[in-house]
Amino acid sequence: MKKITTYFFNTQNQPKEIGWFRNVLYLFLLYKVFLYIAQFNALFSDNRLVYHSVKRVNVIIDSSFFLNNHYSISLAIVFILTVAVLSIIGLLKKSNYITNAVLWFAVINLSNFLYPVNTGGDYMLNQLLLFNCFLLPQASNHLVINDIKTVLHNTSLLALKIQVCLAYFIAGYYKITDSSWMEGIAVYQTFQVPEFSNSLFQSIPYSVCMGLTYFTMIYQLSFPFLVWFRPFKIYLFSFGILQHLFIGFGMGLVSFGLVMIICYILFLKYDGSSEDRRRNQKI
Repeated sequence: MKKITTYFFNTQNQPKEIGWFRNVLYLFLLYKVFLYIAQFNALFSDNRLVYHSVKRVNVIIDSSFFLNNHYSISLAIVFILTVAVLSIIGLLKKSNYITNAVLWFAVINLSNFLYPVNTGGDYMLNQLLLFNCFLLPQASNHLVINDIKTVLHNTSLLALKIQVCLAYFIAGYYKITDSSWMEGIAVYQTFQVPEFSNSLFQSIPYSVCMGLTYFTMIYQLSFPFLVWFRPFKIYLFSFGILQHLFIGFGMGLVSFGLVMIICYILFLKYDGSSEDRRRNQKI
């Protein structure tokens, strides 16, 4: 119980790593803005390829579909510019609870509007931005408020890590329930689909594809357990980065791969270790 209390209340865990995580996250959002602008006609113009529908459930849910429910080209531009401006504010270390909450609101609206072209990375990005609202809060003169901010920071950090672990474990679980994965042919079949591959991948031997199939399942199922132990981290991150770059630049799912790689920054240090506590006390 003492360790749990210390984790949540003592200090804001991993401030340096969270700073890196935030910077890369904001840079990634600027990359997304660049894509939105480059593909504006296909995604947001009157002749867009993306179909959108009005969503009416309740006030809270409807707010995340504001762009859908009140769509206009001008409103789409406002949302895109909002993401750009608030990301730059974040990079300049001027963000706070409000700016990060508005940033999350803008991104989730764009994500919901672009639902037909989303990948798993877009949904993970929404979760990252939600918990990002509570990370690295500015210090207050009120001790109780500082304690609340510390708890929110540490809880959000833990929630982000659990989210990443769940994403891998659930992906691995569904793979072991799929016959094509258990038979070792899933990767090979994927590489034979022109829309998700290229001539280089199509030429990879079947035996190599089978090895990649089983290794991917083992990696995803073991990640949530091994990532907490220092000796395994270098191997997990090395394979994960290579895998996601392979998926991103080989199969065209660049955003998904980059989002997952960004998440690794959260696991660079141990929470609650003596080394972290000493470092946090110096900051």
